[in-house]
Amino acid sequence: MKLLQHTRHNTILERLQNGETLSIIELSKEWDIPTKTLQRDFKKLMEGSYGLVRAGDGKRFVLKQTSSSFQNSDTAIKMLDSLSADIGGEFYTKAQSALRRLQRHIDSPFYTRIDVESISDKLDLIEEIELAIAQSKLITFRYKRWYKPNEIKNYEHVKPYKIIIFDGFWYLLSEYKGNTIKFYLKELYNLKREEMTFDPDPQLVEKMNRAINIWFDPKKEPFEVVLELESNAIVYFERKPIHGQYLKKYPNGKAELTIEATHKKEVFSIVKRWFPQIKIIEPIELREEFMGMLGDYLRS
Repeated sequence: MKLLQHTRHNTILERLQNGETLSIIELSKEWDIPTKTLQRDFKKLMEGSYGLVRAGDGKRFVLKQTSSSFQNSDTAIKMLDSLSADIGGEFYTKAQSALRRLQRHIDSPFYTRIDVESISDKLDLIEEIELAIAQSKLITFRYKRWYKPNEIKNYEHVKPYKIIIFDGFWYLLSEYKGNTIKFYLKELYNLKREEMTFDPDPQLVEKMNRAINIWFDPKKEPFEVVLELESNAIVYFERKPIHGQYLKKYPNGKAELTIEATHKKEVFSIVKRWFPQIKIIEPIELREEFMGMLGDYLRS
């Protein structure tokens, strides 16, 4: 399968972050791609703010080490402590017990404020889901769907994969009757582990790890999206990059952001949040559809 430029950049950075030293010639053989294509890839990555540099031999590439990297485990523990305090409730109480096993006294200078809904009343449910995921066991539960608030549906033989947070809300990523479903965690009731087990699909979790937001569709192949950013949006995506993004700045103060998406709503969600600081460049049909939506809204 041909690797898209965006996918190549993402894979190169991930391998470098894992400590590899990469060679254009070796990657050319591994991926069956011309060396000139990879030379352009590495040139673009070196122009970005990724810390990509040539190794001592001048031929290979590595990531330069920065003193700002977290080297002290105490720092990580203190930040986790502050995050759990922000979520609050029973979650914080239970998190403290685990954290204090790692560090006898926590006196943190960090203060974090994250927009995550409280799940203190769902901790027993979460523990049951965690066990089911760890043991690859099917689960059964009752679920209230938002579009039918007066009806509770029973789900049996569900394959649980991962508990995820998108935009501050908790979901259960799962498979049910061959379909990938993201259940809103706070609407799950009477959950039980079944005796039957299942073989997890590692590709499903890998695709989820690359998701932009809750609208991702693991059944679809990702497509490349190019966005044009104004100054305020540039700062945001520099500070909080999307997984695998490629950001190219221009002298006119604008930038080009390249990402991968699986569903148009993944892209529309970003554009709506940052409009008018952001616009869709490619695919053209996606840009035209969004402009049509905007026109309908202004005429209504």
